[in-house]
Amino acid sequence: MIENGRKIKIGYTSQHCCIRVIKISRALLKTGKYEIHGLANQLSYGTEFFNTMSFYHSNRQFAQSVRRMSDIDVWIHANEPNHQVNRIRRELPDAKIILDGHDFDGIRCGLIPLDEMRALTNCDGVIFVSDEVKAFMLELHRDQLKDKKVITLTHYCNDEFVPRETPAGNQRHGLVYEGGAQSPPYEGKAFAYRHLYPLFQQLADQGVELHLMFGNIDATRNYSNIGAFVYEPQMYPELMKKMLGMKWGAIIFNNANRSQQQVNLTLCNKMFEYFACGLPIVVFGAPATEDWIRKNGGGIIVDDLKDVTPQLLESKYAEKRAEVDKIREGLTMEKHIGILDQMITGMVN
Repeated sequence: MIENGRKIKIGYTSQHCCIRVIKISRALLKTGKYEIHGLANQLSYGTEFFNTMSFYHSNRQFAQSVRRMSDIDVWIHANEPNHQVNRIRRELPDAKIILDGHDFDGIRCGLIPLDEMRALTNCDGVIFVSDEVKAFMLELHRDQLKDKKVITLTHYCNDEFVPRETPAGNQRHGLVYEGGAQSPPYEGKAFAYRHLYPLFQQLADQGVELHLMFGNIDATRNYSNIGAFVYEPQMYPELMKKMLGMKWGAIIFNNANRSQQQVNLTLCNKMFEYFACGLPIVVFGAPATEDWIRKNGGGIIVDDLKDVTPQLLESKYAEKRAEVDKIREGLTMEKHIGILDQMITGMVN
């Protein structure tokens, strides 16, 4: 707190308030030290608990909203895009700005967009989602990030979504994938790791009971003919409740040749959501996730999808479920938010 106990005002900006924004905001509010004032382009789940929530349709409206919010102590911008950081700096030259960098085209596309370089120049600190992403970006943008505050805070779930007890294995079934997927026909390479149709088709053909919970409705429709259970997009609480009945979680990407830096370096929201619900995970094509599992346990790593069979999943379940039960309660945003709390209060004070 600052100025005789007044709460620190955070302006949290984004194109849309993704689940990561909600997770971080919930944990910050629970410390009792902050107000959170959201500013986004799209209506999103979970923003009803912000102190205030505003929307903009254009860059002009965004700039005017920022000027109106000139009493904000610290701005956090969840990318992508990144241009909002640059507009905040233009409107409020002395603002303290943190970039919550969970997507970078410098990683995904192998090029450095001008807005990304400018945002990393204009911010005062950066939150990265993994140590691998942090190391990569500190080298790629070493001039922009020199002497700036940088931390790693990954996609932990909030306490309320990590129940103390979860259903036993005999009350669960199947392998679930939740998240985004590209729909065929595939065009472009920027999201090639999400070209998942042939991978899921293979798993279904191998007899795996597969459940697909996509966030994008086009994938729900276009993957519905591969022999899997395919669900309509769900609100986050319903999604988490549904996954309590699943047995395994899938971190599976079209990246067998390790060419997709986005999943080579990042950790996924879905990994921590699976763990919160008590699911061990199957990892394919996600090197950073593989390294995390080797260090912490909680899943199996496969080099070839042909190895993922009902027999393998049944034989490994008890061992891997026990590993998940051992670590899952420690993987909450509230238990790790202190590193961001220190970053914010250091900037303010």
